[in-house]
Amino acid sequence: MSDQPYLVSARKYRPQAWDAVVGQSGITQTLQQSIASNQIAQAYLFCGPRGVGKTTSARIFARAINGFDAQDEAMAFNVFELDAASNNKVEDIRSIVDQVRIPPQQGKYKVYIIDEVHMLSQAAFNAFLKTLEEPPAHAVFILATTEKHKILPTILSRCQIFDFHRIAVPDAVKHLQHIAAKEGVDAEEEALHVIAQKADGALRDALSMFDQLVAFSGKKLTYQGVTEQLHVLDHDTYFAVTDQALSSDIPGAMLLFNDVMAKGFDAHHFITGWANHLRNLMVCRDEQTLKLLEATDDVKDKFRNQALRADLFFLVGGLEALNKADVEYRGSQHQRLLVELTLMQICSHEVLKKKSLDAGLMVPQAATPAASQIAAKSELPAKSMPSAPSDLSAELDNPATPETEKPIVSVPMSHGVEVPKPDPTNDKLKASQGGTKVSDSSKSPHVPRAAGLRRAKQQVVANTGSIKVKNDVAKVIPNPRDLIDPTWNNEVTPEALNQAWKGFVEKLRDEDRLALTATMSLEAPRLQGHQVVYTVNNPLQREQMDGLKSDVLIYLKTSLKNAGLELRLEMKEQTLQERKAFLSDKDRYELMVAKNPSLDKLRKALDLDLG
Repeated sequence: MSDQPYLVSARKYRPQAWDAVVGQSGITQTLQQSIASNQIAQAYLFCGPRGVGKTTSARIFARAINGFDAQDEAMAFNVFELDAASNNKVEDIRSIVDQVRIPPQQGKYKVYIIDEVHMLSQAAFNAFLKTLEEPPAHAVFILATTEKHKILPTILSRCQIFDFHRIAVPDAVKHLQHIAAKEGVDAEEEALHVIAQKADGALRDALSMFDQLVAFSGKKLTYQGVTEQLHVLDHDTYFAVTDQALSSDIPGAMLLFNDVMAKGFDAHHFITGWANHLRNLMVCRDEQTLKLLEATDDVKDKFRNQALRADLFFLVGGLEALNKADVEYRGSQHQRLLVELTLMQICSHEVLKKKSLDAGLMVPQAATPAASQIAAKSELPAKSMPSAPSDLSAELDNPATPETEKPIVSVPMSHGVEVPKPDPTNDKLKASQGGTKVSDSSKSPHVPRAAGLRRAKQQVVANTGSIKVKNDVAKVIPNPRDLIDPTWNNEVTPEALNQAWKGFVEKLRDEDRLALTATMSLEAPRLQGHQVVYTVNNPLQREQMDGLKSDVLIYLKTSLKNAGLELRLEMKEQTLQERKAFLSDKDRYELMVAKNPSLDKLRKALDLDLG
């Protein structure tokens, strides 16, 4: 064994020069420029997360302004480090104030580095104020903290503030590769990426994990070994569960999640990790955002390939479901069930996307030839076509009727001619929008029985009794807004406006929307320029009209041929009794407090809420 004591990497490879500081180039460049121009402030505040180089930069700065080398022993007489966490009393600050008056024995400046300065007491801060604002010319204070918000504003105003940011993953990986090369450790780049991501921007944490992993696995760090030792779910798990979700493989995804739980991972960790994976897939969909992905080139290629198969519908829906599960996880009584339900929901996204509006069992195409072909084969005019008997209509409405029980229909003709009963083997009953037509029985095949029809877009039996089937091309319902011509500018009179308004009210009445009918029948609208002004009595009616505003405007514009019409709602002034009828419990409580303020004090004293 070596006689030299073991040093952890965080101390062994602590930067001794500006160019060795990782990930803080903006701050180091500013400090170097201030030294070169001899613009040394009396106080600096270095703030930021742990392990990002605050104390290291303070030491380098203290040496640089005095011109000391890294191994110069004279630094001990000019640079003083104080831990404010254990020296936070007024007496500790007073001792510093007394020492500041003494000039340095060597060098030009005496530098006081106070770490974790936010731990000083209120009295210690106050005792430090005057000295910090007007120290001797040879004194420089460097304060370091991880919690800048806890420092008094009077202290902040006396310091030059430098905000240290988290170390980026690529910078941390590059530094770890440098140390691994010096230590003779063969480390995979993906393994170092996992360490850097786990450190969450703190380089000291990354170096501590690096030492721990080297102690466990020796001189070779693999991706598999690092993920196992750091208890991190590898990206292969998320690639696999995403593939299963894209293929709607719910059983496979459930089994994979069970394996993850069996390995001791937290279900919440699985949710957040998968959400980050879907976020990375979203980033890979555009070359402009690809730089936001922090991963090795091999892993980036995997993300690109999977992003090609994951569309926006899947990614946005998955992120929304995972975010909802993340919010509800802590308060859930059955956390595993919550995650499993989220898993099944995401695995169902592809199925929901493929399920169109026309989903369902439709009449086979062979049974619905084009109308022109039906007319060519028919020997009778359309007006003489018979109506379908009620028993045939019932049979089509009931798809469960067996073929053997299908009734034989005798169709009477309107001209007194009776068509023979159709033979199930060679006759076919044609259906169209205009009525039933009988084709040549020698050429028409048997009519296949419909297995089911959608009620929303198709009526099986017309009011006249004739059979109707869905056309080959479904009619597209136009958007009502598209019917408005922006060039319409007809003059609108109050009489025409009232007539159109009554027409819309009658339309609501026909639709049995009685509450809205009553609201719109209160009084006649008024015309003010291009604005249609309507007055309501209370907030409830105002809310009803707000929901109907778009429909009313479209109807008025199309009826009056004026595309510039606007609808403005007004509400009548109400008495206190009328307002009370529509007040919420909170509003009523506020009215009571306005009359008697002591009521609110009583509520606070008893720690009551409004339910």
